[in-house]
Amino acid sequence: MDIIYLSSSCSDAKFNELREKGITRKLPQAQKYHCLLMEGIAQNLDGSLYAISAFPVNRQWTKQVFFAREKETIGRIQYIYDAFINLPVLRQWTRIIQAKRDIRRIYRQNKDCAIICDVLNQSLANAARTSGKKYGIPVVGIVTDVPGHTSGARRKSYAFIRRKVAEFAEKNSARNLEKYDAYLLLTEAMNSVVNKNGKPYIVLEGHCDSKMEQRENNLSDKRQPKIAMYAGGIHKEFGIERLVNAFVRGGFSDWELHIYGDGNYQKDLTELTKKIPNVKYHGVQPNSVIVENQLKATLLLNPRLTDAEYVKYSFPSKTMECMASGTPLCTTRLPGMPTEYYPYVYFFDDESEDGMLATLQDVLRKSEEAHHEFGKKAKEFVMTEKTNVKQAKKLLDFVSTVRMM
Repeated sequence: MDIIYLSSSCSDAKFNELREKGITRKLPQAQKYHCLLMEGIAQNLDGSLYAISAFPVNRQWTKQVFFAREKETIGRIQYIYDAFINLPVLRQWTRIIQAKRDIRRIYRQNKDCAIICDVLNQSLANAARTSGKKYGIPVVGIVTDVPGHTSGARRKSYAFIRRKVAEFAEKNSARNLEKYDAYLLLTEAMNSVVNKNGKPYIVLEGHCDSKMEQRENNLSDKRQPKIAMYAGGIHKEFGIERLVNAFVRGGFSDWELHIYGDGNYQKDLTELTKKIPNVKYHGVQPNSVIVENQLKATLLLNPRLTDAEYVKYSFPSKTMECMASGTPLCTTRLPGMPTEYYPYVYFFDDESEDGMLATLQDVLRKSEEAHHEFGKKAKEFVMTEKTNVKQAKKLLDFVSTVRMM
């Protein structure tokens, strides 16, 4: 069986090249999610894996109008970067046309194939659905966020026209959700919203990089003062402002709070760091830098608030990444987190600023040795149960079952 995988993700080398040229400014969460899953599929697949990728570029980031077709082979993954015209409407239209041609060509080479696609990439998802229906190829939609059930935090900073376009695109994605043959979902709660026709589905809350098993997390490498670290969207809706205020109020003189990412709290955070020397803001950094610094931190943080409805339809990829580092994670009790994770993370059970302060006072007073041992157990858990290779095997078994229906 061959797999045709459609997303906006490219190889890590290509993604870094685009970032260095300023052609993309996207955060690497989706890039990492899909790349790791494709790597896991490639290691389990008895066949070819074709990754049809739409470069994550936007007209506002680059004046380049035409992008030529490129191909790249990384390990057992054959990346196809189709040509497209980087102008409104034409960008989507050319990507749909090119992706359909690629699917047709691959199908004619081997009719024993299946399509896996990111439902949030509308152009490629359109090509996947129409081609799947035309040639009788089963299409599995990966739903990492439910259109219409997201925080919308980043969109609030958009100009009026761009915001309206984004809202229209989200509504269009939501209407098309029922058109897939099967689904990969991050949480069980997604099923009632996404899968109203009762199609086959599998819940895989995420995956971590199997290669992290070879990365050592050593006490001797930890920085002093001790570092509590957050990496992700720094939107006020995500609880980051409460976390920062709680840390400042705690007066933790032997700790520093390091923050990576961007969002609507960025301006206020930048001003605060001028007054509070042990709060450091590092902006947006490549994922490789984030991972290296996670190994050197003593504690990792995710204050994502759980009172919004969209939270039950999400499982932040940073949870897996943090646990795989071997540095312990303190997080909120996210409704989409299976209970099997509970013994391996610290929790902010009270998400108010006072509650976060109380949790920080309790967790930060623990010894470095205690933190280190706790982080090791979390890493052992995800390396045993949740690597990209193991999760991809479950997905491929599921795809094979769908194809038999």
